[in-house]
Parts: sequence; C-alpha cells; structure tokens
Amino acid sequence: MLNYKQNITNLPIYNDGFFKLFEIRQTNDKFPIEYLHNAGKPDIWFEELSISDRLRFDAEEREKKITYKLRIPQMKEIDSLCVVKIDDKYHKVFNSYHFTNKEGFKQTDLTLEYYPRVKLEEEL
Repeated sequence: MLNYKQNITNLPIYNDGFFKLFEIRQTNDKFPIEYLHNAGKPDIWFEELSISDRLRFDAEEREKKITYKLRIPQMKEIDSLCVVKIDDKYHKVFNSYHFTNKEGFKQTDLTLEYYPRVKLEEEL
C-alpha cells in the first residue's frame, strides 16, 4: 500500500497589529534638525515575537530600551534609519534581519527601541 503525504505549506500569519513607516531625515541647516518623513507606504501588518531575556539584558547593558520584536513580510528598505508608529507611540528600528523561512517565505525580523524625540515633517 502506498502512503502519500500532501505537501501542506504553512503560510505566515501577520495579525497582531499594524504600523506606519517613517524615515529619519535632517534639515540642511548649520545645526540640523532631525525629523520624520512619512515613507508613503500602506500600513504594514506584523506578527509580534517575544523578547528573549538575553536580548533584553544585552540591550540594557548598552542603555537601550527595547520595546518590540516584530516579524513582517520581507522589506529590505527598512533599516536603522526608520521609525515605526504603533498606535500613538513611535519606535526606532534598532535592528532588521532579513531571511527566508523553512517554507521559502521571505521575512524580516525587526527589533524596535523607544524613540522619544518625535518631530514630524509637517511641524517644520
């Protein structure tokens, strides 16, 4: 008797929330002012990952306040000069890791830190 296994692929699910993407820019003045420019992308849905004790400890050693660890579909344009807005709070991208999972889906893991100095482009 022949045993046949169907090859069922697990699709990634991003249903924990969404964020708006901003880019960090500076004015061309003698004393540049850092501001946020809306990247013009639609809302990006994410899966929230847990922050490991080791990651939290390493961040505290460097005096960084890690707030979230997220997984999204792969977006290589997101780097450490990006800020995301989740609800009404802003978080700077501390690290972005691009990879292909075991099912072949391209994904990005983002580690976010608290971003206190929010100045939007419209406020300049």
